[in-house]
Amino acid sequence: MNSQVVGTQVFMYLDVERGVGMMGSEAALRKILAAVVASMSADVPSIDAALQAGDVVSANRLLHAIKGYMPIFGRDALIERVVAVEKLSKTESAAVVQALYRQLEPELHGLLAEIQLFLSSGQ
Repeated sequence: MNSQVVGTQVFMYLDVERGVGMMGSEAALRKILAAVVASMSADVPSIDAALQAGDVVSANRLLHAIKGYMPIFGRDALIERVVAVEKLSKTESAAVVQALYRQLEPELHGLLAEIQLFLSSGQ
């Protein structure tokens, strides 16, 4: 996966340039990213919990929300993985989706960490 350097920070999952282009300014991007951190911090573990409970419908709902905002600031490879897992969560069993989500989850945590780093940098 390619990375993006912003200042002295290297981002593998967050595409700041895309985000600024989509939102119109860095300030607007920072505002949406603050909301994303709040949402994803709860949603990522909730997806795992839902899948462990066999509740693929709830997992799909949460994945669908992430899929909706990921193209604003995510890097292409991560967007593709989120879209693929969300799509399969519409038709596959919780066990199948959980196996795929276990591969995606560390990347979502990585994205969260990068967003938090970007927001704390105050660039």
